[in-house]
Amino acid sequence: MTARPLGIPLSGLPAQLVTRGYHLLALPTLVARTRVATNWMLHAVAGDDFVRTGFLAGQPSTIRAMEHTDAHLTAEEVQAAADSEKPARTRQAS
Repeated sequence: MTARPLGIPLSGLPAQLVTRGYHLLALPTLVARTRVATNWMLHAVAGDDFVRTGFLAGQPSTIRAMEHTDAHLTAEEVQAAADSEKPARTRQAS
Protein backbone atom coordinates (compact mmCIF):
# COMPACT_ATOMS: atom_id res chain seq x y z
CA MET A 1 0.00 0.00 0.00
CA THR A 2 1.22 3.49 -0.82
CA ALA A 3 0.07 6.83 0.58
CA ARG A 4 1.15 10.45 0.08
CA PRO A 5 -0.23 12.50 2.98
CA LEU A 6 0.86 16.14 2.65
CA GLY A 7 3.09 15.07 -0.26
CA ILE A 8 5.19 12.73 1.91
CA PRO A 9 5.52 9.31 0.26
CA LEU A 10 4.76 6.41 2.61
CA SER A 11 4.62 2.68 2.07
CA GLY A 12 4.07 -0.43 4.13
CA LEU A 13 2.67 -0.26 7.66
CA PRO A 14 2.94 3.57 8.02
CA ALA A 15 0.96 4.02 4.79
CA GLN A 16 -1.67 1.57 5.97
CA LEU A 17 -2.02 3.30 9.35
CA VAL A 18 -2.34 6.75 7.78
CA THR A 19 -4.88 5.51 5.22
CA ARG A 20 -7.00 3.71 7.80
CA GLY A 21 -6.81 6.68 10.16
CA TYR A 22 -8.03 8.98 7.40
CA HIS A 23 -10.90 6.64 6.58
CA LEU A 24 -11.90 6.38 10.24
CA LEU A 25 -11.96 10.16 10.61
CA ALA A 26 -14.09 10.46 7.47
CA LEU A 27 -16.90 8.39 9.05
CA PRO A 28 -19.71 10.58 10.37
CA THR A 29 -20.48 9.01 13.77
CA LEU A 30 -18.61 7.50 16.67
CA VAL A 31 -20.74 4.36 16.34
CA ALA A 32 -19.64 3.90 12.72
CA ARG A 33 -16.00 4.51 13.63
CA THR A 34 -16.18 2.01 16.47
CA ARG A 35 -17.83 -0.61 14.26
CA VAL A 36 -15.24 -0.22 11.50
CA ALA A 37 -12.26 -0.17 13.89
CA THR A 38 -13.57 -3.28 15.66
CA ASN A 39 -14.03 -5.01 12.32
CA TRP A 40 -10.44 -4.16 11.35
CA MET A 41 -9.09 -5.44 14.68
CA LEU A 42 -11.08 -8.69 14.47
CA HIS A 43 -9.90 -9.19 10.91
CA ALA A 44 -6.26 -8.61 11.93
CA VAL A 45 -6.47 -11.03 14.87
CA ALA A 46 -8.82 -13.76 13.69
CA GLY A 47 -8.80 -13.48 9.92
CA ASP A 48 -11.50 -12.67 7.42
CA ASP A 49 -13.82 -15.62 8.18
CA PHE A 50 -14.41 -14.47 11.75
CA VAL A 51 -15.95 -11.19 10.62
CA ARG A 52 -18.36 -12.72 8.08
CA THR A 53 -21.77 -13.50 9.48
CA GLY A 54 -23.39 -15.05 6.44
CA PHE A 55 -26.69 -13.19 6.84
CA LEU A 56 -26.46 -11.99 3.22
CA ALA A 57 -25.38 -15.35 1.80
CA GLY A 58 -28.62 -15.83 -0.12
CA GLN A 59 -28.48 -12.42 -1.82
CA PRO A 60 -26.51 -11.52 -4.93
CA SER A 61 -23.47 -9.37 -4.15
CA THR A 62 -24.40 -6.34 -6.21
CA ILE A 63 -24.79 -2.73 -5.17
CA ARG A 64 -28.43 -2.81 -6.26
CA ALA A 65 -29.12 -5.79 -3.97
CA MET A 66 -27.27 -4.29 -0.99
CA GLU A 67 -28.72 -0.78 -1.24
CA HIS A 68 -32.27 -1.83 -2.13
CA THR A 69 -32.34 0.73 -4.93
CA ASP A 70 -35.57 -0.75 -6.25
CA ALA A 71 -37.31 0.84 -3.24
CA HIS A 72 -36.57 4.38 -4.52
CA LEU A 73 -38.96 6.29 -6.75
CA THR A 74 -38.05 6.80 -10.38
CA ALA A 75 -37.75 10.32 -11.80
CA GLU A 76 -41.15 9.91 -13.47
CA GLU A 77 -42.77 8.84 -10.19
CA VAL A 78 -41.28 11.82 -8.37
CA GLN A 79 -42.54 14.20 -11.07
CA ALA A 80 -46.02 12.62 -11.01
CA ALA A 81 -46.18 12.99 -7.22
CA ALA A 82 -45.05 16.61 -7.44
CA ASP A 83 -47.64 17.34 -10.13
CA SER A 84 -50.44 15.76 -8.09
CA GLU A 85 -49.61 18.00 -5.10
CA LYS A 86 -49.83 21.27 -7.09
CA PRO A 87 -52.94 23.35 -6.43
CA ALA A 88 -55.62 23.18 -9.16
CA ARG A 89 -55.06 26.85 -10.11
CA THR A 90 -51.35 26.18 -10.84
CA ARG A 91 -52.17 23.13 -12.98
CA GLN A 92 -54.67 25.11 -15.04
CA ALA A 93 -52.12 27.88 -15.68
CA SER A 94 -49.51 25.42 -16.96
